[in-house]
Amino acid sequence: FFFFNDTATTEIYTLSLHDALPIWRVNVMLKFAIIGAGAGGQSMAAILTDKGYTTRLYDIDKEKIHRLQELDTIKVTGVIECEAKPAVITDSIEEVMTDVDVVMIVSTTDAHGSIAAQIKPYLKDGQIVMLNPGHCGGALEIANVLRGENGCGKELIIAEAGDLMYGCRSYEIGNILHTGLKVHVPVATLPAGDVTKLLEVLGPIFPCLNPAANVLETGFEGAGAMLHPIPSLMNINKMDLDESYDYYMEGITPHIADIITACDKERVAVCRALGVDALDLISMLTKTYKLEKKDNLYDLIQSIDSYRALRNPTTTKHRFIVEDTMSGLVPLASVGHSLGIATPMMDSFVNLASAICGRDFWTEGRTAEKLGLSGKTAAEIQEMVR
Repeated sequence: FFFFNDTATTEIYTLSLHDALPIWRVNVMLKFAIIGAGAGGQSMAAILTDKGYTTRLYDIDKEKIHRLQELDTIKVTGVIECEAKPAVITDSIEEVMTDVDVVMIVSTTDAHGSIAAQIKPYLKDGQIVMLNPGHCGGALEIANVLRGENGCGKELIIAEAGDLMYGCRSYEIGNILHTGLKVHVPVATLPAGDVTKLLEVLGPIFPCLNPAANVLETGFEGAGAMLHPIPSLMNINKMDLDESYDYYMEGITPHIADIITACDKERVAVCRALGVDALDLISMLTKTYKLEKKDNLYDLIQSIDSYRALRNPTTTKHRFIVEDTMSGLVPLASVGHSLGIATPMMDSFVNLASAICGRDFWTEGRTAEKLGLSGKTAAEIQEMVR
């Protein structure tokens, strides 16, 4: 047993040759590194600090970090309310990684690989590294960096959430609006068996987390690839005209909801081919927000209060288009192709996004090849994540 004195509590680790990961036996106040200071990262830092946990907040954006350092507190309002300031706010990876137990990556998905490479020299045995969320293949991508041929050589729990735990938006640095509570967010680890250890540590802190079978379930079941790039691209004329609109309530009309539903059928087909018993989007949203089930996606979205008054993307560089195409539509479609599943609707939106953004998302995105899944059978892929 190793005992560490802390101003808030005492931390006890039990280590063995078989399992060099922390098991928490008493009231422990963990120390968190939060990488990414968007709305989700700022929220997490403020909420955890308010609860008494030590947090360090990092972002690559020096101007944003400087503004956060100037503020007295980060304010969270709406369905969650608190005010707090992290112990450290920094643009230094080394500083954010100093003396922490849990590394929460709350960045855009396209940064996962580079962040894993940056934190690799500072990782220690027993730490948790968790993506919030991982999107399609996030845990697989960072595991290649941290456990591959040139990995860190440390015993880690690598995890990913299926969605960001907070329904939140920020229109001003340091001021975050929480529009809804998520009561069921799937989480998985790589390998899958580590999820029990993960939830022993993080479950009491984040009660919305629920264990998923594996990272295929958390990654390929995500709703972001359906709800973000498709409505954004279908409303591209409004972006061109600089028109503001309520993203979900106005941007997803009945026919656009029908298009999303058609794409969602392809997503479910890819999941089923992988052996993942995926929920369709209507069932997933109903479960996540504890809603009364509706017969169609349009009516369901109109009933989600936390989706109201959220404004639209104003640039083609927005994460709803770039991130959710590269790390959502592309891996879903690419893995589908590898398994012989036709995905013509998703293919169309990847092609549209590429044309509109002037980029080749089939090249830039998380393809089956990049995730190490190309040419593998569903059984072989299942074995990889077991």
